[in-house]
Amino acid sequence: MHFDMPLYRPPSEAHALIFQVTLGCSWNNCVFCGMYKGKRYRVRPWEEIEKDIIEMAWRYPQTQRVFLADGDALGVDMQHLLRVITFLNERFEHLKRISIYAGPTNLMAKTEEELKRLHEKKLDILYLGIETGNDALLKRIKKGATSEEIIAGCRKAINVGLRLSTIILLGLGGVEGSLIHAKDSAQVINAIDPQFLACLTLMLGPFAESYEQKIMGGGFKLPDKMLTLQELRWFVEGLALTNCRFGTEHASNYLPIGGVLPQDKEQILALIDRALKDERMLRPEWARGL
Repeated sequence: MHFDMPLYRPPSEAHALIFQVTLGCSWNNCVFCGMYKGKRYRVRPWEEIEKDIIEMAWRYPQTQRVFLADGDALGVDMQHLLRVITFLNERFEHLKRISIYAGPTNLMAKTEEELKRLHEKKLDILYLGIETGNDALLKRIKKGATSEEIIAGCRKAINVGLRLSTIILLGLGGVEGSLIHAKDSAQVINAIDPQFLACLTLMLGPFAESYEQKIMGGGFKLPDKMLTLQELRWFVEGLALTNCRFGTEHASNYLPIGGVLPQDKEQILALIDRALKDERMLRPEWARGL
C-alpha cells in the first residue's frame, strides 16, 4: 500500500491501521493550519481503496483498529463512505473500532440517521478540532462554522453513540483575545460534553510574524508561554463536564497534564498554579513539537 504524503493521524491512533479515503482536506481554509496546503483535495476511487484493504487484510489479519485519513474523511459521500466501512468489517474479522477526522462543516452535513448507520458499522471516534468557542474568532480563522453549529453537530454525533475527541487551540485569540477565547471555549465544550478533550498550543515557528501581521492583523500578537499557561487555567476553570479524559500531553504544550474531569479538576488547576510560579516546570522551547 502506498501513502500520499504528508500523512497525519492522532497520537492515540499510533497502533491503528491507516487507510487514506481522501487526500488532503475538503475545507482547507483554516488560516492557522498548513497541514494540507500542499495537497489538492480528492476522494480516492473505490477501486484504489478496495485494493488497499484487500492487501492489508492479507498482511495484518489481526487488525483491531482502523483510522481513516486524510483531513476530514467524514465529508465523503455517504454511499462511498459506508461502502468503505462495510468492506473493512467484512475483511477484518477482529475489527473493534474505526476512527476518523471530522470537520465542523462535514459533521453538520451528515444527518443523525447517517451517523447512526456508520456507528453501527463500528465507526467509533470522531476527532474534531473545535479550536475556539468564540464566534468572532471562528470567523476570523475561517473555521466555516459558528459555535452553535459546532455544538449541534457534536451533540448529533453523541446522540447516536459516537465518541468525540475534541481539540482547543491555546494562543489562537492572541494577547488581547486570550481571556474571551478561554471562557467561550469552555462554554462550548460544556455544551458538547465530549468524552475526550485535548489542548494544543498554536505553533507557527518562522511564520509567526507573518501570521501576526499579514493574516490576523489588527494589532494581533501571539501570547508568550506564561500567558498561554494562564489561558489554559482560565479554560480549565470554566469546564463543567460529566466524564471526560483531558490532556495537554501534546508536544506543542508547555505543561503536560493528564486527568479525568470533573474529578481531577482541582489537582489540574493546582498544577497549573504551581507552574505559573515556577517556569522550570515548563517544557523547554527546544523540546516542543518533537
